[in-house]
Amino acid sequence: MTSFDAHKRPTAERRKHRRALVPPGSLLSFAPITAPEDSPEDLEGDGIVLDISQGGCRVRSDRRIALERPYSLILQLPTYPNPVAIDSAIARWIDREAFGLMFIAMQQQQERFLQEFLGSLREEAA
Repeated sequence: MTSFDAHKRPTAERRKHRRALVPPGSLLSFAPITAPEDSPEDLEGDGIVLDISQGGCRVRSDRRIALERPYSLILQLPTYPNPVAIDSAIARWIDREAFGLMFIAMQQQQERFLQEFLGSLREEAA
């Protein structure tokens, strides 16, 4: 064991839901639910969904968003016929190339659509 390895701390997985990679062409559009007029970060935008779970997703976008501010989302998933609308989501982290969204609220039908989509991804992977 190197001295570098000896100093590593074990990290606990904090996610409640298992992530799934999504097919190319999985898109997301977002809009702030309430947007202060003086904030350049609170713009509508879109991005590419990189992975997704029942509780959130990772998105690559050239648009900046604000941490912890609520956004409404629409997911366009190429292998699934229905768009999935998320009533409220917040960015939990942001880096230069991507951001992570946590889903806060969605209607039951939309939650079923997302569950069906995730189920189809698991079936394809098996």
